[in-house]
Amino acid sequence: MKLSEILNELLDRGFNPKFSSTGILCEINLDNCSFGLTIAPSYSEFIRCVAWESYAGSDYFDRLFPSLKEALFSAQMAAVLDTARLTEEIAHLGN
Repeated sequence: MKLSEILNELLDRGFNPKFSSTGILCEINLDNCSFGLTIAPSYSEFIRCVAWESYAGSDYFDRLFPSLKEALFSAQMAAVLDTARLTEEIAHLGN
């Protein structure tokens, strides 16, 4: 997938992509944009996706995907599941 195709698809999906030295950064609009992903176009048929969170500065995964659609879905699901986990932990603090 060409860089221009990746950018167009990210823009079409409502992301606000930013260029960095590691690839294309996109924030996931969840919990004050504390989750995101970096798309690093590879020169093969796969797309490298690094999903991350900014609370502790850690990565969820660094994987190759056959399509941008699969990479975005996986990163968004990781963010949703982590937000649910954090919400559950916070709810138990008051008990």
